[in-house]
Amino acid sequence: MASQIIKVLNIVDSLLNIPRIGWIQRGVPRALAESVGEHTLLVSYITLILCNEIRRTGANVDASKCLSMALLHDAHEALIGNVGNSVRSMLTDWRDLEVRVFEDLGFNEELNNYFREYRYGLSIEGKLVSIADKLATYMRACKYAMAGYSTEELINNYKELVTRLTDDLPSDVREVIKELIAPISTWCVSKQSNNDKE
Repeated sequence: MASQIIKVLNIVDSLLNIPRIGWIQRGVPRALAESVGEHTLLVSYITLILCNEIRRTGANVDASKCLSMALLHDAHEALIGNVGNSVRSMLTDWRDLEVRVFEDLGFNEELNNYFREYRYGLSIEGKLVSIADKLATYMRACKYAMAGYSTEELINNYKELVTRLTDDLPSDVREVIKELIAPISTWCVSKQSNNDKE
């Protein structure tokens, strides 16, 4: 048990020191670029809000499982780093590779299964974490655009991706998510418009 906790410390330290490559590629200085660890924390908070709001509708969502998946969703990057989407798109078995690398982290089988569920979208919880992951990137792209960095392409792509992933959910869950994310889109657009005027 103690060795697992030490292993987690090493994973967290790595994730906090790995910048997300997409921000670097868009000119965000390394000192300001969101780390994988910071992204994971944001995804976890978004997941907490999404899962709790959806549970209030009576939907059968396991919030503990959601949060476990959110905390683990990029843990494998402690071993392989943050790989850009252009590279990922070249590999037809990218998800399988991520699952194999995640298993090398030595977590128990339950957590390995959670990661598989997330990565392949096999459960409502996995799908919600995937939406939270994309929503976190969308929001961060908006923040970087407000600071003058060229992230408009990511804003458009991730907004569209969140919408597409949300459309695959049952209607009651879809409506809750749309209600939660509508103010984010308004915030992003209004902040971008304000920056364009300056």
